[in-house]
Amino acid sequence: MISQYNLIRLNKLIDQGDVSAFYHWREWKCLRNEALRLDNYECQKCKAKGRFRKAKVVHHVKPVKERPDLALSIWDGKERQLVSLCRACHEEEHPERIEKHKFIIQKKQITKERWD
Repeated sequence: MISQYNLIRLNKLIDQGDVSAFYHWREWKCLRNEALRLDNYECQKCKAKGRFRKAKVVHHVKPVKERPDLALSIWDGKERQLVSLCRACHEEEHPERIEKHKFIIQKKQITKERWD
């Protein structure tokens, strides 16, 4: 559960458009490790599909910007608020980020050989 002090700090970060700074907080890093341990470092989305993939990311089910009060909570009442995911599954959860960071891969043009 987030303290009133941290909630004020987080709301300031949200207002400044710098939510990424939250992910450097000691409290977040400790909670992230706890969530990963709880899920045995396994991607929960892959696991639900009968696959195994190592989790590298802890996903906020309810986004930090929308529910800053739950930013440091593993559970939201009876449901999980933090879920361990692999990078691929986390990207699926955030399609808006894929569009924002899409890389355009350009193929090198092969020039035709010219024979005189």
